[in-house]
Amino acid sequence: MRPISIQSSQQETIMRISALVATCAAVVALVSTAAVAQSSNDAVASQPATGMTKASIRLQNRQLSKAVRHALYSTKGLNASNIAVLVKNGTVSLVGTVPDAAQIQVAGDVAKRVPHVAAVDNRVIVEEEGGGQ
Repeated sequence: MRPISIQSSQQETIMRISALVATCAAVVALVSTAAVAQSSNDAVASQPATGMTKASIRLQNRQLSKAVRHALYSTKGLNASNIAVLVKNGTVSLVGTVPDAAQIQVAGDVAKRVPHVAAVDNRVIVEEEGGGQ
């Protein structure tokens, strides 16, 4: 019998789920903070002057998010599996964890090189040993 390996496997699964929950919580906190901090005047000022509809702005945000995610996942030496990408009017926010500190800079640099990215808010941190946060 090998109950220890089953227990270790369960602990590893629990740690991975905890890391995912923590990443999701960070994304929710980032989004809610931005929403609360923005006044109605800021909302009007942040709308492009080109008369774009909300639907077209959301589409552009989704397309840019997809392009940034593709660039991150395509970068050799970067583990982007725990990085969430949020986009608002060309500003890209990266939230999540990477295995080592060097990858934080790489993720930010990759996102900056994607066409139509106006700015990058890099909130990626190094994943704590053991997979938890």
